[in-house]
Parts: sequence; structure tokens; C-alpha cells
Amino acid sequence: MATTFNATKSFGAPYAVAGVGDGQQAKVMVCEYTWSAALVINDIFQSPMLPKGAVVYDVMVCTSDMDTATSVTLDVGYGTDPDYFVAASTIGQTGGVVRASAATAKPLTLTVNDTIDVLVKAAPGTSTTSGSISMAIFYVMSNA
Repeated sequence: MATTFNATKSFGAPYAVAGVGDGQQAKVMVCEYTWSAALVINDIFQSPMLPKGAVVYDVMVCTSDMDTATSVTLDVGYGTDPDYFVAASTIGQTGGVVRASAATAKPLTLTVNDTIDVLVKAAPGTSTTSGSISMAIFYVMSNA
């Protein structure tokens, strides 16, 4: 059965906030999750909430080896479009880093409070039983 895992911010307040200064100043939210059981298809690693009006420009995901049989793929997106930023990445097969690379990965203005999610799109052949995944989400707050 698929599970949603809530990542925690690496530092600062538990939720992303606009912060001090001009709303157009770049902001980065870094979050991480460590798992301790085998992963299955449709597991989701969910970032802390980003506020309505956040304009997400880039997402970077770093993961340890998730699959000793090299069949796992990951999508990175948000509520209504689970592969908006990254589609079917193989980084979980050996561990590594991926940045927004999908054809749809254009600046995204959130119309509601939402999270950025990493979805286990294709199940691991043989899942590792522990590891970590981290995300850096680069955004600004819209002045509109």
C-alpha cells in the first residue's frame, strides 16, 4: 500500500514563508526525508507547504540508492500535475541528483497552498529498506 511521507525542512520554520524583504527576492526551501522500510509504487515524498502565490522556478532532488534491481523511476510535481518538473527519472536506481527537466517545467505560480512531491512512479524491483531523499525548491513570491 502506498504511503505519503512528509519531508521536514532542514532549517527554519516548519512552513515556507515569504520572509523579509521584497517578495521578488529568491527563496530556497530545503527539506529532507529518511525512510526505513521498503518503498512501493505510488509512495509520495511531500515537501512542507508552499504558500499560494509562490512562483516555483526550479526543483532539485537528491536521493540515495532506492533500488538494487534498477527499475524504480520518480516523478516530481505538485497536486494536479505529478510530473510537472521531472518525469520518470532513474536517479533512484543508483542514487544521484536531478533538476527540473520535463517539457512542462516552466515557472509555476501556485494558485493554492501546495506541496512539491516526489512520486515513486515505477516500483523498485528490490527496494532498499533505508535511505534519504532531499529537495531544494527555488521560488519567489508573486507581487500580484
